[in-house]
Amino acid sequence: TISITTIEFTTTASMRNYNLCLAFTPASSLLRCWKTRYPSSSCTHSSHHAVAFQQQHHRQYPSRHLGIMHEGAHTADGQINGGLASSDLEIEKKFAIPDAETAKKMKQTLTSLGFQISLKEEFVDWYFDLPAPRWHFSLQDCWFRYRERKVKIMNNWGWRGAWQVKRGKKEEHGGIGARENDGMTVYEELQGKHAKELILDMLAELSGAEASDTSSDSPPSAINSHYSGYDIPYLAGAESLVPFARLETFRTSYETTDNDGEFCALKVDIDITDFGYMVGEVEAVLNDVPEDKAKVEAAKEKIRKLVDLISSSEDESDASTAALGKLEFYL
Repeated sequence: TISITTIEFTTTASMRNYNLCLAFTPASSLLRCWKTRYPSSSCTHSSHHAVAFQQQHHRQYPSRHLGIMHEGAHTADGQINGGLASSDLEIEKKFAIPDAETAKKMKQTLTSLGFQISLKEEFVDWYFDLPAPRWHFSLQDCWFRYRERKVKIMNNWGWRGAWQVKRGKKEEHGGIGARENDGMTVYEELQGKHAKELILDMLAELSGAEASDTSSDSPPSAINSHYSGYDIPYLAGAESLVPFARLETFRTSYETTDNDGEFCALKVDIDITDFGYMVGEVEAVLNDVPEDKAKVEAAKEKIRKLVDLISSSEDESDASTAALGKLEFYL
């Protein structure tokens, strides 16, 4: 038989409460653990129910070790897992991928240019703003996002989340951040502690009228009902924010193996969402938000050139036409 025990804990990353079911063998070794929304009384000592619980939840930890990751968490070898630095300038251009056959041709083109798969990942993006019809921050080209990545620690799969802010810098960079005619964009991106601090600061800076008008026409329960069955990220002090989109993405990233090549500083991402939309992007990341416009323009030209080469693999593709991003298509 397998005994089932339920424990409750609060994560330091999102300050959300969770229940975990732990399955033990008679020798008291941990077989599996998984998050459950069922009350403790629902847990039984039946291995049949244990399997049922496990199959009904989309986040499973099928191993003999329990790993819970928080913002800024370290892997077993002491390295910090991925993500942006505290503040980066991200320059990117998206390209359309109308179907799987086009995606296949584009991947072949990338291979011929010396690119190889550098990463495959799965993540979930939550987008937040003031309740409708305000949409205060999004309309200012400022996006509050909580990204949960599926990560592996030793033999365990889990989810690691972090708050992010993506905002245009139009005035400081003479138009940077505004979408150009061909879809090229430049945004400042912040993550983790810095993103959370900025979100709280921006909420605190709302005028009296704006602050008093943050209530939604619908009660929070009605808004959250759109995401029934999911754990909505929570940020203390930002209770006025509500989610308006949740996107699941499967991403394959490509980077060149030529460290001295023309495209060595660029990364290509090919994304497919849980609702079937496919889109690609070429991006360059400049650290610490440099003020050097020459570097930004040089990065733009390299990105345009690479997008042209990738898109030329499909005769009907027009690289000069801006492709819709995942959130734009979703909305």
